[in-house]
This record gives sequence, structure tokens and C-alpha cells, in this order.
Amino acid sequence: MRKFVFAFVIMLLTGVTSFAQGPAEQRAASLSDKMIKELQLNQFQSRKLRALNLENAKKMVAFEEKFASNPAELDKCIKGVCKDRDVQLESLLSTAQYSQYYSSRKALVAHDKQYALQLEKRNGKVAKTLVSPSDEDAKRSFPKPEVAVVKPASSVNK
Repeated sequence: MRKFVFAFVIMLLTGVTSFAQGPAEQRAASLSDKMIKELQLNQFQSRKLRALNLENAKKMVAFEEKFASNPAELDKCIKGVCKDRDVQLESLLSTAQYSQYYSSRKALVAHDKQYALQLEKRNGKVAKTLVSPSDEDAKRSFPKPEVAVVKPASSVNK
């Protein structure tokens, strides 16, 4: 009986906390969860990524409310936030992780759009994309990592 009550209380608290979250928090959490799983981030990186995504999601939601009637200005602001996040992620992630993140940006955009549509249906509000890569960034490429060559030590004492 105690286990049942405990499980019920945990379910209730989980529902209340997710209900109390706003659209920015929900979108940031959804995107962060997907990125943490795909990029295999450690605890430190996960905490930093969650904070970074939350900060950027709040900025974007504010821009969406401010420039709802001006799509060109909204797109410009969202792309600016995304570029800033990319710079911050470059210093947080390893080279391999950042390269993987950069190559999977389209999938992350699709994930966020789908989640934003769910929020829109649930809340009846317009939700824009959290990740909006620019055309300029899409052309950027990364050099292939060089293979380390280990040379045998020369024998000096023969």
C-alpha cells in the first residue's frame, strides 16, 4: 500500500511540474533530452546544455511574442539566437560531438517543429521553431579528423 501511495504521489508531482512549465521550458526540455541522448553527453555537458537551451528558448518565445506580426524580423532574431547558441555549443561539446550536432541540425529542427505543433494543439498558441539554421551555416563544413600515426621509436643503443 505504501508503494502504491508513493508511486501515486510521484506521478502527481510529475504531472504538476510539467503543467507548471511554460512553453519555453517544455520546448527546451524536449530538445535537450533529444540532444543529450543523441550526442551522448556527460552530466556536466547535460546540465550546461539544459541551461543554454532554456535561456535560448526564453529568448525565442519573447521574440515570437514581440514580432508575431513581422515574420522577417522574427526570423532574423531567431537566427541570431541560433548562431549564438552554436558558438556556445562549440565551446561546450567535443569536436566530434559538435560535428555530430551540426550534421543533425535538420533532424533537431524537425523534432522541435513537431513538439511545437503538439504544444500549439495543447495550448492553442502559436509555437515557432526553436532551432532555425541559416542558409549560411548550412554551407559550413568541418575538416575530417586526421588519423594519428604512431611511429616506432628509433633504437639508439644498438
